[in-house]
Amino acid sequence: MVLGVLDFMFAYWWLLIVESLVLAGVVALIALNADRIVGDAPRSLASLRTSMGLTLIFMVSAYIFVMLLVAHLLGGFGEAGSSLVLWATVLAFLLILFQWLISPFIINIAYRTRPPSSPYEEQLAREAERLARASGIKPPKFVIADVDFPNAFAYGSPLMGSYVAVTRDLLRRLTREEVVAVIGHEVGHLKHRDVSWILALSIIPLAVYFIGRALIWSGILGGGGGNRRGGTIYLVAIGAALIATSVLFRFLVAHFNRLREYYADAHSALVTGRPRDLQRALARLHLAYSSNERLVAEAQGNSMASMLFIVTPLIEVNGGFFYDIDAYVDRLKGLRTSALEEVFASHPPIPKRLRFLDKVAARIEL
Repeated sequence: MVLGVLDFMFAYWWLLIVESLVLAGVVALIALNADRIVGDAPRSLASLRTSMGLTLIFMVSAYIFVMLLVAHLLGGFGEAGSSLVLWATVLAFLLILFQWLISPFIINIAYRTRPPSSPYEEQLAREAERLARASGIKPPKFVIADVDFPNAFAYGSPLMGSYVAVTRDLLRRLTREEVVAVIGHEVGHLKHRDVSWILALSIIPLAVYFIGRALIWSGILGGGGGNRRGGTIYLVAIGAALIATSVLFRFLVAHFNRLREYYADAHSALVTGRPRDLQRALARLHLAYSSNERLVAEAQGNSMASMLFIVTPLIEVNGGFFYDIDAYVDRLKGLRTSALEEVFASHPPIPKRLRFLDKVAARIEL
């Protein structure tokens, strides 16, 4: 019994070492190449759609290739190798599916959402319905999240329907026109069904990670079962390579998430016909988070739906109605952004989103 516990502790210790070394190596490699990986804002809506489509095709194709390669490399282990690939994918799919189905229930509790209760909030709910109908989709449930940081997000599932949520603090900081532009952005996510896409893509890194971890465990604890392929070292090596691959897939998921934010920005500009309102809203949110550590801490402490937020605070943010927001929008457009920060982020930098909205505005004027 004691030896069994010691074997388990030894194996777990080695697993942590292998994972840490692999993660550090991949993150360092990505950081060193951040300038090459991160480009400028999309040149047009057409190029944006192309980038999103190519990212989807590449991720699915790469996943299929990796799974076939792993099945081939584990061929010497009989049916166990193929079964591992299958069951890891099934497990990842079930976890993501369960999360998707119950996520509205969890988010509603975590963010203390409630129906509109004031005439102003009810007016915004009617705007959300109008924008949804103009977008050709069923109107979502419009709710207020009783949290003290400015943000908005869209979510939903087949069991509970679709939601658009704006936080109480966002309503205090933005003008009515700016809030409507933000709602248009969130309606865009529902129109594009990209919340479902991002959840589906999240299966890929999770499944690859499960397989990698299982192989490392199998190698350390079972030594490969004396297999002719090399036992422990062989399994641990494949497992470590898969964990590294899962990290790369996570960065691809984050890349797709950044693209879908541009796409939702474009939808807001097109459906409202007022891209400047969304630019002002984004600038005011940037201004708020860039000078208020409490807001950043509050948002980061409520990170359950952070990938769904309209913005994510990477730096410290004092927005108000007495600031020349148009001058701030124009100043933000000229800022150079950090490729290193962006490559590790789920959202594109606000200056790049503002420049992209200028391109959409030019299309509207045409």
